[in-house]
Amino acid sequence: MKKTIMLFCLIVNMMLALSGIEIIDRVDNNLVANTISYTAKIQLSIDGEIRTKELIGYVQGKDKAYLEFTAPARDKDTRFLKLDNEMWIYINEVEKATKIAGHMLRQSFAGTDFSYEDVTSNQRFKEQYDIKLIGTDTIFNRVSYQLELIAKLKNVTYYRRMLWIDAEYFYPLKEELYAKSGKLMKEITISDFKKIGNKNFPTKIRMANKLRRNTYTELVLENVKLDVVIPERIFTKAYLERK
Repeated sequence: MKKTIMLFCLIVNMMLALSGIEIIDRVDNNLVANTISYTAKIQLSIDGEIRTKELIGYVQGKDKAYLEFTAPARDKDTRFLKLDNEMWIYINEVEKATKIAGHMLRQSFAGTDFSYEDVTSNQRFKEQYDIKLIGTDTIFNRVSYQLELIAKLKNVTYYRRMLWIDAEYFYPLKEELYAKSGKLMKEITISDFKKIGNKNFPTKIRMANKLRRNTYTELVLENVKLDVVIPERIFTKAYLERK
């Protein structure tokens, strides 16, 4: 028993040898890529009823993203384009792209618990937040680091984030997202990842909007490719509005 306690203390001391910045650097290196392409399934649960959507997505840097629904039929060919701080949506029935106002980017993406910003984000935590290491914890039977992130930029969607970072693989097991008022807005859990090159990239993400009742959205990423060449034409209004 004494040896077990000593071993546990040794592991904890080794973990605390890393600073909050060093931990978040490893997290950022896992989550952020020059380019990302994927297919995805979205399962939206409302009062126990599951609705499924499918889409393809492309991301380049922190300023460019393209999303297109492929199923179900009522959503097929609905497309979204992010360029810098602007978002455009194209719906077949309208046959013309419509700009989504800046504040609307924080609203629900296609009725899900994710916002437009949530599904297109590809920016390092370190660029947006001051980082504080709270300590160690165990969550979902995984040893983790607990970090507190406080926004250092005015336009950051979530003023405060609490993160539980897997101590072995360095991706967030859980996140709590808070408004500046201190109100808990959303909770994220990540239950699966894929080893892609030198990254442990999350592939199964559940978002629960704490401002809505009896709802959550699960995003499952498939066919993920990182740091591949994506044709520039994809990130254009001409491609968005193609017939």
